[in-house]
Amino acid sequence: MKKRGKKLISLLVALGLVASMLTGCGGGASESADSSSEASAENTSEDGNMSLVVSHQPFSHGLPSYIGEKEGTFAENGLDMEILWFTGGNTQNEALGADEWGAGAYGSAPAIAAGIAYDAKIIGIHVGDNVSLGYWARPDSDIAQIQGEVEGSPDIYGNADTWRGKTILCATSTSVHFGLVATLAKLGLTQNDVNIVHMDVPAAYAAFKAGEGDIVALWDPQNYQAEQEGWVKVSSGMAFPEEFPTVFVASQKAIDENWDAVYTWFKTSIEICEKYHDDLDTQAEYLLQMQLDNGIDTDEEQAMRFVKDRPLPTLEQQIEYFSGEYGSRKMDTVMEGVIDFFVDQGSYTEEDKQTLIDNGFIDSEFIEALAEERGVPME
Repeated sequence: MKKRGKKLISLLVALGLVASMLTGCGGGASESADSSSEASAENTSEDGNMSLVVSHQPFSHGLPSYIGEKEGTFAENGLDMEILWFTGGNTQNEALGADEWGAGAYGSAPAIAAGIAYDAKIIGIHVGDNVSLGYWARPDSDIAQIQGEVEGSPDIYGNADTWRGKTILCATSTSVHFGLVATLAKLGLTQNDVNIVHMDVPAAYAAFKAGEGDIVALWDPQNYQAEQEGWVKVSSGMAFPEEFPTVFVASQKAIDENWDAVYTWFKTSIEICEKYHDDLDTQAEYLLQMQLDNGIDTDEEQAMRFVKDRPLPTLEQQIEYFSGEYGSRKMDTVMEGVIDFFVDQGSYTEEDKQTLIDNGFIDSEFIEALAEERGVPME
């Protein structure tokens, strides 16, 4: 049941890439057939199963793949899957640029960057990301002494004067970076008004604990550990109203050359999400082990908090966000809000936004295929 990427040829023509592709391939029909055969061989394992490398961080959006790997669900569905683990979306994108993986999951911010730089596609919605974001100062910080001065955002501490010039430890090009920029915007500031030092979240937590920086940007479980340290949460993803989901993604190459494997991975992931959606105990057990396997300092209590805050997505939710005409779907509206925010902040341009729209950045074909297979209407 193989579908090709929508409007692929017209998109290539619009981007002026057809000529360069033909030049690179020599333009011969036999060479095209050879390339197709080679791609098929590359995407098939020794036992004849489909093969796919997926990209994750050890958080809720990596949980379905982890569970499926441990339980053998992907193999049962004819897919040999390899998981590459990363500490953040920026390093995932570096690996995507090197063609090291074909599908995966991460936050909206790195997905946008991947869509612009590498023509990656959002193919599904995953767990919400707002709850993950926390920005912490020490109790004696001048920021921590002021609350209620940011209009419409009472959960943001301090004011423009107290934030200005601060050194902030933050994993750039990730969800926590988006939240930081959103916080600064609420304060009437930009990134140029503070000193952002890039560090992956675990390293940022350790550095802040050692006395570096004025503010640290964290996600869970480091947020839980920050609470235990007695630090003050001076902003969070809940301090601004924008919806900010994590997402399933796939590279255009994987969609073109390995559609069946990407579909099987996505379909199986949704099945696992639905199987364990209400089984928080099992979710927490798997999440705890996944994070311990990846060197994250956590415990059973933190794992349970983690999964309670992040309900796994179902096909019903996918249909809710991806049904309708391209450009007017709920997911289009959500992501347009995130993209517009970055454009307003000068991180991207209107041309970048138009590139995403023209390239079909939000791709519903896998959700449509799964809905059709289950006999569920896209409404």
